[in-house]
Amino acid sequence: MSQPSSITLDMCRQLDAEDSLAKLRDKFAFSSKGNIHFDANSIGAMPIDVPDRIQRLMTECWRDQSRRSWTTEDWAEKPRILGGDISHMIGAGANDVVVCDNTTINLFKLLSYAWKIRNSGTVILTEAHNFPTDMHVLQGFMQLLKALKVDGQIRIAEDRAQILDMLDNDVAVLYLTHVDYRSSERWDMADINKKAKSVDALTLWDLSQSAGVLDVDLGGTGADFAVGCGYKYMCGGPGGPAFLYLNPSHQKTAWPTIAGWMGHAKWNKFLSDFEPAGGASSHLTGTPSVIANEVFAASAEIWRGVTRKAVATKHKSLTDMTIKLIEQECGPLGAAVISPKNYDERGGHVAFRHDGAGPVSEALVDNGLILSFRYPDSIRLGLGPLYHNHEDVWNAVKIIKDVLTTEKWRDQKYEKVAI
Repeated sequence: MSQPSSITLDMCRQLDAEDSLAKLRDKFAFSSKGNIHFDANSIGAMPIDVPDRIQRLMTECWRDQSRRSWTTEDWAEKPRILGGDISHMIGAGANDVVVCDNTTINLFKLLSYAWKIRNSGTVILTEAHNFPTDMHVLQGFMQLLKALKVDGQIRIAEDRAQILDMLDNDVAVLYLTHVDYRSSERWDMADINKKAKSVDALTLWDLSQSAGVLDVDLGGTGADFAVGCGYKYMCGGPGGPAFLYLNPSHQKTAWPTIAGWMGHAKWNKFLSDFEPAGGASSHLTGTPSVIANEVFAASAEIWRGVTRKAVATKHKSLTDMTIKLIEQECGPLGAAVISPKNYDERGGHVAFRHDGAGPVSEALVDNGLILSFRYPDSIRLGLGPLYHNHEDVWNAVKIIKDVLTTEKWRDQKYEKVAI
């Protein structure tokens, strides 16, 4: 999908006509109000069959079959099934991923597990600008170690270059967000994993801003652990379950930190003594969230039919065009792209800066462009290759240009800014 020097609507439509993923757009539902959904916040587009799935679950399963649905349906196995369905999208084996809990809980599970099986060192190295929950989990874990009188240290880099300077043999775990949640700057995962291994450190990645849009290859790059949310680009529904990944070489090294009955090798036998199930399944905890998992299943069914290479190729085309169009149409109006121009350094969303960023984002939503804002001045456009096309990008930038040209954002009603 090569792009010319100046973008026009006809060119967008031509690219869409050549799109191998175009038919997947019909598998998603769009706003009845005609809004363009470019939200990079915490919610992807809704698979079109979600309402029917939930209706069936509520009536045929819950109402009519009651508890027998645990036998007739795949509710108990869903975390494993869903993990297998999406595993190829992050370069993992089917038994190496489970869908469960939320990102914060899964971060704690794997950070504490990595600590237990670490090769050496007492330092967890991270960067200052991770998403807040990543930092809070780390800080909370250190408080736990302190209470247990265990020596542990946090080493925080203020910028990415500093990470490499701080990566030495004292580091037990390198704990990073794959893509910056504001600027969309991306780490070179293969390079970082290689450098971590050279000092015997384990790696734990947060893929919330990359899984489902980028060519993430955990197995191929030698990542040790990873987590990610299911509700953003994976389209698993608002507040939907997250996922976790363990490299096969680490799966039987120790017990999971949180040992729950669903992580038992014979969970349905109700045995008192814990026996890890093996694989990533050992890190399942309590009863699965049946309704949330059914929503996620609608998107997982779609993911089974695509390759991450095709998804990443289209995502590159969409985000390259977004950057070019913002610069072409809105640069003279004060919009400045802050995401990397080089795709290999860019994550799931495209972010731009504007002096009135908060009010601008509110005015854009009010004018039919659903996007997200991050303090202090980042306006983010999240692009999903399965349901967005190039004409969507054209129409979105048209709205941005109109709001900036007319200065609608200066209206007092837009002073209160949502995240």
